[in-house]
Order: sequence, then C-alpha cells, then structure tokens
Amino acid sequence: MSGFVPPSTTVIGAPAEPLLIAVVGLLALVIVGLAAVALVLRRRTRTQVAEPPAAPAPQPVPSSPPVAPRVRPRPAHAHRSGGGGGLAVATSTSNAMVCPTCRTEYHGLTYCTRDARRLVLPEDMLGSGLGAMRSLGRSAGLVCMACQRAYEPGLRSCPHDGNELVPFPVYNATRPRKRGSTEPTGVIARICPVCATKYDLNARFCGHDAGELVVIN
Repeated sequence: MSGFVPPSTTVIGAPAEPLLIAVVGLLALVIVGLAAVALVLRRRTRTQVAEPPAAPAPQPVPSSPPVAPRVRPRPAHAHRSGGGGGLAVATSTSNAMVCPTCRTEYHGLTYCTRDARRLVLPEDMLGSGLGAMRSLGRSAGLVCMACQRAYEPGLRSCPHDGNELVPFPVYNATRPRKRGSTEPTGVIARICPVCATKYDLNARFCGHDAGELVVIN
C-alpha cells in the first residue's frame, strides 16, 4: 500500500487554463471593438459639427413688367386746297392726308377727289432746303389731259385711256378754264357707282376707290 501515489491536483485543473485564456481574449476583443466603434462615432460627430451650414440657394429676382414707351403725339401738317400751294404745319394732331399732285388735304379718304391720286402723309412731303423743293417738284407727278387723273413720275401714257401724260405744272397752266365753270362747293350732287358714296359737285373721283363719279339724277 505504501507504493500508491495519489493523483496530482494539477492534472485536474490543467484543462481550465486554456478556456480561461480564451474567455479573457474574447472579452478583450469585445472591449477593443467597442472602443473602436466609439472612436468612429466621435469623429463623425465632430465632422458634422465642424461643417458650416449650407448657404440657401439664391431665389430668382422677379422681373418687373416692361414699361411701355410713351407715345408722343405726332404733329399734323395741314394744307388748305389752293392748287399747288405750300404746306402749313399745324400744332395739333390730325389724321389728314395730302394729295402729292394738287396739295389738297383730305380726312378719312385714300384717293384725291380731284385727280384720283393716292394720298400720302403730310410729313412725307415736308423737308428743308433746295433738296426738299426738288423732291416736291418731282412728287407732283403727271396728269392726263383727257381724264384728269394724276400718276406718279415714271409713266409716259395714262393707264386708264392711253393718252400722253404731262407734268402737273404744265397741266395746271394749260388746262382750259371757262368763265363761270367753277362748281359750287357744299352741293351734294355726285355719287360713286361702286361704293355709293356721295360727294360735292366739284369732286370728280371717289376718295375710297378712285372710281369716276356720276351726277345724281
């Protein structure tokens, strides 16, 4: 019996040491991981605090409505019929139109009732100096001795009846004038066969369509 050796206590406790080491290592890894997570979160928080707030986007400035330009009244140029006289400038606005041939002023018409020429604005006939006088002379146009229609310069014969055209000063100086042949004004005795507009007895052509007037029966 004296040779029996009791079992050592170190043999029983030997398997527990590796398990303890493993547990301690696992705990250490968990602690290191938590510390790393806390460090990352702390840096992220500092970065967000350090960044300045974004500036608000600029709002578009509302455009103001365009201001309409002020319309200045156009001075009207009036001419009283006198068979080739000059133009008188008026200070008030008017819708007058002037015949380039006989210089007669009309309102609300398109053609001259004396020579059937298309009317123009008075300012188209105004100017200054010798050049303006020459242009007025050229703009007088040509007249047919037979039908008394006036045309712009450049034609040689009347498109209405084929007769030769003459300058207005020549026509005005050579047209036959009989004593007592002047027609009275203010007497409505002529009518346009096209538009049925009535005119004075001294009118010869319609101011709307340049048609030849007829005497009212």
